[in-house]
Amino acid sequence: MKKVEISNVSIVGAGISGLTAGCALLSRGIEASIYERSEYIEEFGAGITLSANATRLLERLEILPELTKVSYLPTKIIIRNYSSGEEIARIPINITKPNEFITTDRRDLINVLLRRYKSLNGNVNTACEVLEIDFDKKELVCSNGKRQSSEVFLGCDGVRSKIREKYFDNSKPIYTNFLAWRGIADITNLPKFKDSEEINLYYGPNGHVVHYPIGTEGKINFVGVKNSQHWTKESWKEEGSKEDLLKDFSTWNNSLLSLMTSPEKVFKWGIFERPKIQSIQKRNIALLGDAAHPMVPFLGQGGCMAIEDAYCFGLLYSKLENSDKALNLYQQIRLKRGNWVQKRSKLQARFNHISNPTLVKLRNLLAKKISINAVRSVHSYDADKESIKRIKT
Repeated sequence: MKKVEISNVSIVGAGISGLTAGCALLSRGIEASIYERSEYIEEFGAGITLSANATRLLERLEILPELTKVSYLPTKIIIRNYSSGEEIARIPINITKPNEFITTDRRDLINVLLRRYKSLNGNVNTACEVLEIDFDKKELVCSNGKRQSSEVFLGCDGVRSKIREKYFDNSKPIYTNFLAWRGIADITNLPKFKDSEEINLYYGPNGHVVHYPIGTEGKINFVGVKNSQHWTKESWKEEGSKEDLLKDFSTWNNSLLSLMTSPEKVFKWGIFERPKIQSIQKRNIALLGDAAHPMVPFLGQGGCMAIEDAYCFGLLYSKLENSDKALNLYQQIRLKRGNWVQKRSKLQARFNHISNPTLVKLRNLLAKKISINAVRSVHSYDADKESIKRIKT
């Protein structure tokens, strides 16, 4: 029989939320261990944007300086017409600090988080799938027979979360009717529009495209999303054909399409979510990140919510006198915030993908004001201040 080990917090999943939670806990002197079902900690090569609501937390965890070194620091978001490339609106960013808003490669983000976690003597148990959590014994049981005794368990196992499925609402991921194309291109293939090297977002009928640099290697990440009723593949992402990509965006700007078809490989996948959750805390388990509130990527907030969740839990657990209080307050703070951003992301999809010509003209006239307000409403949130305020009350 395997020996039962003891840890204050056991974290299921070594993605953004799991690694950030580990850093948030260990940096405050709380013992924590991560359990990852894969043999290696790795991430699919793709870009990610992190706005001020996430980067200010990474700065407090002493992670942001290292991440900044491998990231791009944009100064504006340019919104364009899908066909002509004509500018519709521009939103200034990184006004207060140059690295409040960063774009980076997900692999670099995971590597930076992992290095920080290990520097705090964090332990990652790989090839260790969690089979169950024994509430009575407060034990986590892994596929390799390992048993971990913990006060609290964190479900950080993503949109396909087995922890959520088994212990919360038994829901399954649902296809959102959005199909995403993604690739990483060389910066020399950018369209020759002014400020093309910044974050560029193209509004089109039933779809949108965004591209931005992801670091210091001269690489551009692009994502093209189209309304699509069907996703029948068993895999969540697969290599796609450039011919199919061109069919999906046949009426779009030629220079933009040249960028999107320039990589050796392009990938496509269906975008999935789960229904709005009613509780992200049950007994001594809490859900974080995509396990709690997976969302469509139209506000670029999936990774940011994972970081907010992780930071908030780490702070609450370190400040409150018992785990029940920490878990209950975590639920009160993060359930509302996560569900709101999840809902707001779906509304943004409708705004981006308007196809009626009359509504398109109205949307474009309102784009600058609405977009700036949307950015402010999401990015200005400070999970640190919110958590401390709620602790005091």
